[in-house]
Amino acid sequence: MRENRFSEENDRVIKELQEKVRSSKSVAIVGIGRVPAKQFQQIRKSLRGKAEIKVVKKTLFSRALDGTDLPNIKEMESYMEGPVAAIFSQEDSFKLFRDVEASRTRAPAKGGEIAQEDIVLEAKATNLKPGPVVGELQKAGIPAAIDQGKVIIRKETTLVKKGEKISREKAVALTKLEIFPIEIGLDFRAAYEDGILFHREALAHTTEEYLQQLVLAHSNALSLAVIIEYYTTETTPILLARGSREALALSVAISYPTKENISYLLAKGAQSAKALESRIRGAG
Repeated sequence: MRENRFSEENDRVIKELQEKVRSSKSVAIVGIGRVPAKQFQQIRKSLRGKAEIKVVKKTLFSRALDGTDLPNIKEMESYMEGPVAAIFSQEDSFKLFRDVEASRTRAPAKGGEIAQEDIVLEAKATNLKPGPVVGELQKAGIPAAIDQGKVIIRKETTLVKKGEKISREKAVALTKLEIFPIEIGLDFRAAYEDGILFHREALAHTTEEYLQQLVLAHSNALSLAVIIEYYTTETTPILLARGSREALALSVAISYPTKENISYLLAKGAQSAKALESRIRGAG
């Protein structure tokens, strides 16, 4: 009986996931392994109305993908390493990616974490009251001092470099300075939309950047087509105009009179006559 109930529950979950995949404009896979429960709930709340996050068992979600018969959607399985969640949204993949990235939050270090970036302290006055805290900051490697009744950081200091471990002492000092060096958020891996699987790297570019690339590509293609004299709807007017200019220049160069170049030939003749007159006067 228990196995039957378990099987029925799995079948229900699979059908529910299939329905969500089919009815969503975009579906994303995100890693959740480094997101504490509190922050996960905050992220879920921040995305409410834009997207639905559902923690999924990989085996069940894989079976759900199998049953949708959507093109290329099985490729999503390659992004399901570790604890993951699926995101279902009626927004396009690019907008969904930006919404998920905007949901990232900062958290204080507790000690033992790896710095995600250089932790740089500016030289400035702090909000801390003078007292034992100065010694605590100094012990953590921060050049702290008291100046005019305020605790100050005397010079800009790189307290922890990217990739280094944040010690407990430094973590406590950073928290007292209200510096939260840990960024917490969903690990956005890929999104599926209209038969296309978008990798994170592709989604990281803005729509404006893609439009600029398209404009540049069109400009380069047009220039190449003109150079090799490949006739299209876009290049024909340009090539005809170029041919007309070259024909005009050639007819003027060989003094072949036409209706189009007669004014140029008369001007050329007048210029040549003036030059000849100047030479004759100079010789006389």
